[in-house]
Amino acid sequence: MKTPVRDPQSASPPAPAPVLPPGPPTTLHGWRARVRHKPSPPPIPPANEDGTAEDPVDENDPRVRYHAQLGLVETTDIIKGSLTARRLLRHNGERRHPCPHVAIDSDCRGTGKRTLLHHIGLGHQGRREKLYGIDDSRIPVVCINAPPEPGTPADWSAALAVFLGWDLYRPDTQQRPVQRMKDFTGPAVHVMRHSRTEVCLVDGIDRLRPEDLQPTFDYFDYLAEELELTVFWSGIGSSDILREARAARFPALRRPTEATAPIRQRSVPTLWVNRLPPRCKEHPNEWPSTVATLDGRLSLRHHRPGSLLDHEEDLYHMTDGIMENLTPLVGMAGQLAILDRTEAITRDVLHDAARYLDLPSEDGR
Repeated sequence: MKTPVRDPQSASPPAPAPVLPPGPPTTLHGWRARVRHKPSPPPIPPANEDGTAEDPVDENDPRVRYHAQLGLVETTDIIKGSLTARRLLRHNGERRHPCPHVAIDSDCRGTGKRTLLHHIGLGHQGRREKLYGIDDSRIPVVCINAPPEPGTPADWSAALAVFLGWDLYRPDTQQRPVQRMKDFTGPAVHVMRHSRTEVCLVDGIDRLRPEDLQPTFDYFDYLAEELELTVFWSGIGSSDILREARAARFPALRRPTEATAPIRQRSVPTLWVNRLPPRCKEHPNEWPSTVATLDGRLSLRHHRPGSLLDHEEDLYHMTDGIMENLTPLVGMAGQLAILDRTEAITRDVLHDAARYLDLPSEDGR
C-alpha cells in the first residue's frame, strides 16, 4: 500500500493552537491545573561529540522555561505546618473542636508563607480527589488574595466570584465596564455550598487597613458558619491581626471581680514559617535537605547529582535562608547554564544569577 502524498498546491494544515498557561491560582482553572498537573523535567536533547547541544538554544527552550518554575519546596516548617493543618481540617470536618480561622505567620517576608498556604490547599484537594475521584462539580478549595483596599465586605465577594470564574462586568450603552451587581455573596455562598467547599485560602492579610479588619473578620466568620469552612490566613503578623480582630468582636461580657478571674483572650492556631537556619550543630539538615531538593530538580546535561550542595555556603550567603530568594536563584542559574551552554551549576553561574536578581554576590557587593 502506497503512502498518500499531499499535493504541494494544497493548503497546509492549520497550525496547532498555542498552549496557554492555566492562569493564577486565584482562578478555578489555574488552581485545578496546579492540583492535577505534576511538572516533570523535559528530556535533555542529544549532544554533539564535543558535548554541546545539536540545536541552538533560546529563551523558548522547554528546559529554560522549566527552570523558571521549579515548584514548591517542602522545608521543615512547611512539612510541619501541612501536617498540623491536616489535623485541624480533620477536627473541623468532624465538628469536634472547630477552629475556623488559622494563621500562617513568620518572622520576616519571603520565608514561604504563600508556599505553605498553597501546599495546604493542594494537599487537601488532592486527598479529596483521591477519595472521591476527579469531579469538576466539587470545589473543595477556594484561593483568593486580599484586595489592596477592600473597603466593604462586598469586595471580598468579588474576589470569590473571580475565583469561581464569573464575569463581574457588563458593558453599558457606551461600552464601558459596569459591575453586574454590588455584592456577590449570596450567589457565591450558594455555589460553594453545592460544590462542597471546605477550605478557603486568603493571602495578604497584612495588606488590610486597620478599619477593614473587623468587617473582614465578620464576613469570613459568617462564611465559616454557613459553609463549615476552615479559613487559612497568610501574611506578616497574621496571628496578631486575627487575635485583635477576635478580641474586638468578642469583648468581655462582664468585668472581672475579686471572685472571678479575667477572661483569657481566645487563641488563634498559628503555623509558623521562618527563614531557614544555616547548617550548624543544632540544625544539621534543614538547609542541606532544601538545597538537595532543588538539586534533584535540575535538568542540565553536565549536572552531577548532589553537586549543588558544593555551593551551599555561597547559596546561604546570597539568600540569607529565605525561600523567596533561593528558588529563583537556582532557577535563574539553571537558565543561564543552558543558555551559555555550560549545562552545569558553577560558582560563576551562581554569581551571575545573583547579580541578575540583585542578591549579594562575590564579596557581598
